[in-house]
Amino acid sequence: MKQSDFKKFKIGTRIIRATSHVDFNVKSHVPPIFQTVNYEYENAEDGFAVFNGAKQGYVYTRDGNPNTDHLAELVALLEEGEMAATTASGMAAISSAILSLVKPGDHIVSSKFIYGGTRAWLEGPLNDQNISSSFVNILDEQEIISAITPATKILYAEVLANPNLIVADLDLLSKIAKKNNLVLIIDNTFTPPPIIQPLKYGADLVIHSATKYLGGHGDIIGGVIVGSAGRIQNINKIIKLYGGVSSPFNAWLAMRGLKTLAVRLDNHCRNALKVAEFLDKHSKVNQVYYPGLASHPQHKLAASQLNGFGGMLAFEIKGDFSAVKRIMDAVKVFNFTVSLGEIDSLIMHPASTSHVSLSDKDKKALGITDSLIRLSIGIEDSDDLIYDLEQALELI
Repeated sequence: MKQSDFKKFKIGTRIIRATSHVDFNVKSHVPPIFQTVNYEYENAEDGFAVFNGAKQGYVYTRDGNPNTDHLAELVALLEEGEMAATTASGMAAISSAILSLVKPGDHIVSSKFIYGGTRAWLEGPLNDQNISSSFVNILDEQEIISAITPATKILYAEVLANPNLIVADLDLLSKIAKKNNLVLIIDNTFTPPPIIQPLKYGADLVIHSATKYLGGHGDIIGGVIVGSAGRIQNINKIIKLYGGVSSPFNAWLAMRGLKTLAVRLDNHCRNALKVAEFLDKHSKVNQVYYPGLASHPQHKLAASQLNGFGGMLAFEIKGDFSAVKRIMDAVKVFNFTVSLGEIDSLIMHPASTSHVSLSDKDKKALGITDSLIRLSIGIEDSDDLIYDLEQALELI
């Protein structure tokens, strides 16, 4: 209907119907936001054709939306994957990918150096469904192989482990997965392209928390899964039926963030290396965990796999938790928050935040001490970041 056609209706009807039928007849340089639940059709026959699959189109935003589909296409392009799916959060991406592959009685072998929320889900809700997980030292080939059973279906790891920046040997993991007919899932949140594309190293599925580097501005929650078309189609069934779908607006914001991803990552990596080198020489720092340092035990592996060493680092101070708190209270440029991958530099204490639910024994096994501080290095001037840490360290 044309706007003039609505004049025959009363005001109440006119307002509602006229605002739903607008043809702007303009091509926007930036993709518009399709903030809608439903979609309309030319006529009944056209609608029926879309619903029964005879014609391509959208029926309901939980089942698909131009913004979420566009984001999926872009991340698949970045990872050089066949297809991708978007989700409401990084955890929705992890859970949807895994639930598409396992059933009660199945088993997962996971790196023990993973995000705390992932481990909590594997040990809690997933274990309650009689799907068990073993957590291994991802650096120990024999320990990984020994954990595999006839029920094992998935091998799971992160490229750079949180928070101690342990580097996964993707060639090794791929070899083990293929030999044992396992699906290799790699969380690439810390090291998005162009730093690394895990599918090229044999990963079957790659997961991102779009909340972090892909979005880059700390204003969205989202997740993305990349893999073969067959695997992603199965994952999409889980996403739609469990309802963990991305919102159109968050997808739109993520697409905006992706435009500057390569530029941002270049700054993140460059700043992080400078900060790591400063901390590595500081008298009040015991150890720095950053794969870009020659002192990192896996520096050669990182250099062979990564195009840049990322923006994340951690360091242990010569002091206890009270000293940690003094540093965190003293910094002015760094913000105390538990996220990462934003343009702002962030500081946090893993033992009392992201990994607070773990037992002291588990924390010790993961190398998470009370003196460990994690930094997400932003894109501010590196001299200001170094000065901020320097003046804070002087207080201990």
